This record gives sequence, C-alpha cells and structure tokens, in this order.
Amino acid sequence: MVRVKVNDRIVEVPPGTSVMDAVFHAGYDVPLFCSEKHLSPIGACRMCLVRIGLPKKGPDGKPLLNEKGEPEIQWQPKLAASCVTAVADGMVVDTLSDVVREAQAGMVEFTLLNHPLDCPTCDKGGACELQDRTVEYGLYEKYYQKGPLELPVYTRFEFTRRHVDKHHPLSPFVILDRERCIHCKRCVRYFEEVPGDEVLDFIERGVHTFIGTMDFGLPSGFSGNITDICPVGALLDLTARFRARNWEMEETPTTCALCPVGCGITADTRSGELLRIRAREVPEVNEIWICDAGRFGHEWADQNRLKTPLVRKEGRLVEATWEEAFLALKEGLKEARGEEVGLYLAHDATLEEGLLASELAKALKTPHLDFQGRTAAPASLFPPASLEDLLQADFALVLGDPTEEAPILHLRLSEFVRDLKPPHRYNHGTPFADLQIKERMPRRTDKMALFAPYRAPLMKWAAIHEVHRPGEEREILLALLGDKEGSEMVAKAKEAWEKAKNPVLILGAGVLQDTVAAERARLLAERKGAKVLAMTPAANARGLEAMGVLPGAKGASWDEPGALYAYYGFVPPEEALKGKRFVVMHLSHLHPLAERYAHVVLPAPTFYEKRGHLVNLEGRVLPLSPAPIENGEAEGALQVLALLAEALGVRPPFRLHLEAQKALKARKVPEAMGRLSFRLKELRPKERKGAFYLRPTMWKAHQAVGKAQEAARAELWAHPETARAEALPEGAQVAVETPFGRVEARVVHREDVPKGHLYLSALGPAAGLRVEGRVLVPAGGEA
Repeated sequence: MVRVKVNDRIVEVPPGTSVMDAVFHAGYDVPLFCSEKHLSPIGACRMCLVRIGLPKKGPDGKPLLNEKGEPEIQWQPKLAASCVTAVADGMVVDTLSDVVREAQAGMVEFTLLNHPLDCPTCDKGGACELQDRTVEYGLYEKYYQKGPLELPVYTRFEFTRRHVDKHHPLSPFVILDRERCIHCKRCVRYFEEVPGDEVLDFIERGVHTFIGTMDFGLPSGFSGNITDICPVGALLDLTARFRARNWEMEETPTTCALCPVGCGITADTRSGELLRIRAREVPEVNEIWICDAGRFGHEWADQNRLKTPLVRKEGRLVEATWEEAFLALKEGLKEARGEEVGLYLAHDATLEEGLLASELAKALKTPHLDFQGRTAAPASLFPPASLEDLLQADFALVLGDPTEEAPILHLRLSEFVRDLKPPHRYNHGTPFADLQIKERMPRRTDKMALFAPYRAPLMKWAAIHEVHRPGEEREILLALLGDKEGSEMVAKAKEAWEKAKNPVLILGAGVLQDTVAAERARLLAERKGAKVLAMTPAANARGLEAMGVLPGAKGASWDEPGALYAYYGFVPPEEALKGKRFVVMHLSHLHPLAERYAHVVLPAPTFYEKRGHLVNLEGRVLPLSPAPIENGEAEGALQVLALLAEALGVRPPFRLHLEAQKALKARKVPEAMGRLSFRLKELRPKERKGAFYLRPTMWKAHQAVGKAQEAARAELWAHPETARAEALPEGAQVAVETPFGRVEARVVHREDVPKGHLYLSALGPAAGLRVEGRVLVPAGGEA
C-alpha cells in the first residue's frame, strides 16, 4: 500500500491509484468533467487540478527531514490533473489552498465562456454537473467558508459568443447540441472503449472544435448511454426531451425484463406517465450501461393500455367490473376438471407469481403448466457463470449472438477481449482508476470463438468465428467434443478450448431450442468444469424453472393446444387457442387474438409496474419495484391467479406479495442480488424444422411504438440468390405467416445468410426456432 497525505489526512491506497481517487478516499472533493470511473482517464477538462508535493531526498536516497523530524516537501512547479497522476509513497496533495482554488475557479470560468444560458429550457437542468460545479467552485465564500477571493464572480468575456448547430440529431433517439458541448470527450471514449465502435470524434481545432460522426449516424444498439454520461445537456434522449424537469419526475429503481440479463434501470415518471428510462448502476450486472431497446423502447407502456376487465357477451368483448369478471370466471370454469386447466405465465412473470402458479397446478393436479418462451432445453440444465466469472476467464466460446440475445453481454465481451480485470473497489463500491488503460486499446481476439447462423457484430473481436446454417449447432458441438471432424474454425476453437484453464461457455437460443445440441453443450462444459451463460429468450427462465413452472409428462407446452380451459399471461400462437372451451387472458394491451378467442380479458401491469423478483442468466435474484404509471384497474398475476383458484374452488396458498415472500424464504430463495443454485437434469426431446429461422432481436415486436417503431420493425433476411428464387426484391414490404402469427416485414438481402433459409425477426420470446411458414404480399396473395 502507498501512504498519501491529502490536506491534513493520511490514507493508504494500492499502487497505481490515481490522485483523484486518493482525494475522494480521504473524504475531500475535486471538481471534474471528463473523468468517468468506467472510462480511461485523459485529463481533458483540467478541472481536477491539485497541488502535488513529494519528499526531498538526499544523495543516499533517503527523505530529508525538517526541524520537526518530518520529510521536507518539494512542491511541483505547476498544478497537476489528479485524474491522470498516479500516487507515490509519501506524496502530499493540496486541494484547498488559494492557488488551487483560483485555478479551479478559472477553469469553471473558461468552461462557461461559450456555454449558452439554456438552463431554463435545458433538460439537464437540475442534474447538470456544470451547474453543480459552478455553484460549488464559483461561490467561493459560500463553499469554503473563507474570505472571498479577489476574483469576479461574473464573466469577463466581452465578445460575441460562439454559435454552432444546436439541434443536430445523431440518431432517431439522441440529439446533440454543439453549443452546450464542453469537449470532455466522454462520449468519444465511451464508443471507443465500451462497445468498441469508433463512430464519434473531435472535428476541427481550437474554438471551432465540435463532436461529429459519420453520415450514417450512431449505431442502434448502445448509443443511449452517452446521454447518461454527458455532464451537460449536450446529448439528450429524444423520447423524453422537453417533457418534464428533472425535479418533477419520480424515480423508481427497478429491473429491465426485456432479456435474461436483468439490467438495473431507473424509471422516471410524472403524473402517472412513464417519461424516461435511465441506467441504474449495478456493478455485478450491467455496471452503468443498458441497451437502446431497454432505454428507448418504453413508449408502449403508456399507449393504448387495457385498463378495465373485458367479458364476452353475445359474441363480443365488453367492458366489465372486476366483480362481473369474477362471476364470468366462475360460470366459465364451473364444469372444468383440474387436469383440464392450463396455466401459462408470461416470460417476465416474477418468482412470486411462478410459485403461486406452481402451487395452484399441484392443487388442481394439472400437467398443463408452462411459461412463454420456454426453450426445449431448460437454462437450469447448465451451471451458471456470473458476468464477473467471464471477466476472469481466459477463453470464451460463444454459440449465438449476444448482441441481440443478451445485449449487455456484448459490452462485457468487449471488455473481456480488452483483457481488463475488474478493478479494486473501495468498501463503498467506488473503483480505483486503472492508469494502465489507454485509448484505442487493442483487443485480444484470440480469447474468443464465436459461431452464429449469420454474421454477428461480435465476430470482429473473435479471431475464431464462423457462420453456420440454422440447426448446425449440434454438429459443431459434436466436433468440439472430438466425436466428429469439423471445419477449420471449429478445429481451432476445439484446440483453444482444450488449452484454456478457465473457460466460459455462452449458449444462444439456437442451442437451447435443440435438445440434442443442449445435451452436447452440457457434456462439453461438464468435461472441462466450465460454467455457462445461457441466453434464454425468456427474461425469468431460470427463476420460473426453479419455481417448478414446467409442463408435466402429459402437459401441453405454452405454444401447443391441449388444455381445454386455459389462463394466459400473454398472447399465445393461434393454434394453441383453437378448440378451447374457455380462455382467460391477462394482458396489458388488447390483441386481435384476444378479441377473437378470449372469454375474459383482465388488465395486467407491465414489468415497470410490478413488484417481485426475477432471476437472470447468472442465477442472480433481482428486484422489481412498481413505478407509479397510470394503468387503470390493472392487477398483477398474484391477484388474478388467486381469483382463478377461487373460481375453480381451490383455496389459494397466498395472494399478497408479503405472503409470497415468506413462501420464497421457506424455499431458501436468496435475497436480492444473491445467487440461486438450482439445477435440472431432465431433458424432454423436442425438435422443430422448417425453412424459416426466427432470429433473436434486441428490439421486441411490442416495442414498435413511437420513436422505437423504425428500430423494432421486423425484417425478413434472405441470401440474394434465395431472394431471387422466391421473388423477394430488396426493401419490399411483405407479410409472413408462421405458427407464431402473421408479421409485416421488410425484405433485406444479406450475403451472410445461408442459401435456402429465410430469417424473420421481431417475434419476441419465440426465438431460435426453425418453423414452417409462407411469405405473402400485404394484400394477401403469395409473393
């Protein structure tokens, strides 16, 4: 450890710690703009200037002592940027002297020279770091409680301010105000270091410098994170722009349930309306980043909500009270036998809801219990790795596309190939800056092998990569096991896997939907003692499996017909609804299939409004907290399943959230952020074949609302030769009929799609499947 004296306090910190972190550790503050603990330090803003001294040393190398027996300090002639200066033993740091205060005040003034006075209309107002630093380091007598410095507190700039583009859209979701930009370079470093896309940079020089990008704008995937880390109002979220002031919004910390990662998010609401989603720091999971789908794809939660129960009368659904809906339930289920009832939960159902459904299924003795998006092979078949395990691994073998299936894994793998280990953290969670980090750090592409049915974005960081046909995962895994000769790339991956001492296996939906491939993957991991990250299409797959939400031996799956009476927490495929005597749907938005088949439709909350817990792909228990969003008379699945139980003449084991939590504790489910250890060993053979491959996507079909409509639009990918044979011109709008419904899609020609296959996106949890289907023009005729 290194001893450092900060003002009047002595602290001990590890070697390599930045002076800035030592100052914070000592309980003092320094202003900053460019520094961000998840990015490399560059010392661009010069706000964190401090005075640094080191002990004088004699010819023998020993410190010279003064009359008091203390080391004599030799102060450096100029102030130093504390974010890029490493500590040294015996160093003295001064942050409170007049010379330091004058320099910091001067940098505040310099930063404000050309900054526009937009605070009354700027969305960053109230959460702006420049506002805070101006107050803290501009009003000297108030902050330091000393006499005022002989410096003016008003601007000395007497010339015309710089005027540049104030409304420059970088993408459909992010807008840049170049007048407000203070050139801290956080956004530039973010793209270079985190997702690895060098799309932003400084253009021009001096006073004419501005942030710019290529003509095609920002890539749609992780661009929204720059709106969080921008210290001023230069980069703003267009979905929330001009809708509310920061102090008017109510912040709700919760968890995103769009994919199995379970990122921490903050839902900002005002007057019952969801206005904005921001990343919430969860170091173990998403650090401070989220994907664009999780950030910008929230507008569906406010629009066209189902707010009252609907009951079928005279062949059509009409609005009803909850009392009338309960009477309709009793009437419709009065002849139902327990084993004829099916209970099918949504993919983001909570642990509490899963436990109640499981207990209810036991009481009814029904085998028809499942959840939306359950894969043929359960995620619990594999020992879960944590995201920290990935960073400590020496090799990662990926079968799938993390960018679309579990987006934050893309960022973690980008960090993994940069060969960075998790930084040392203080007890309060703040990491030390790693001064070894450099901009444009080269990636160690030999640490990753990636196989996918199309060219995945992460292939640029994998020295070993290959595009394969859908369904060939089982053959690749057989070759990796050494039971078959594979391609050159598979042979290289096998060699790297065998050499690795601490590898991690990452599996996508294509493997999980094929029980043969999944069993081979389990065997591959077991032989090596490797842990697995299973990217399930369902957000809470591991949690619901642990609660026993699985069909019995004779039970029908979520997408199959079978049960004569059924409860659905989602909209199933039409084939599953045919022949049902009574159908109950619990939905947040009304769907055409519900209007056609449901006898009772009950209003449901979205995951933004739920209270409970999810389990992510690591097996980590994550909390959901309800944001105050106007949802009418919506009730959660706990209450609805309890009503269903009473209508069936069964006493529900619990109906309140607190009672459900007690039941979870009895099952030894850990508290939030704990790891759930649950393994399944049973595997029921199941296989689908067809020319259509349902491609996993970051954006979900139900997010095709508002500004997310273009990003979430469905696409039909085809090789140019296949497209010519099927008469599918580039850019054509077609309708595609599949067992999971009809989808309007745009035709896209791609050379990386294997010939003879058509890849369809935007079917939500129905991902990684090969299905039969046909392409129609929108009018209904065949293309």
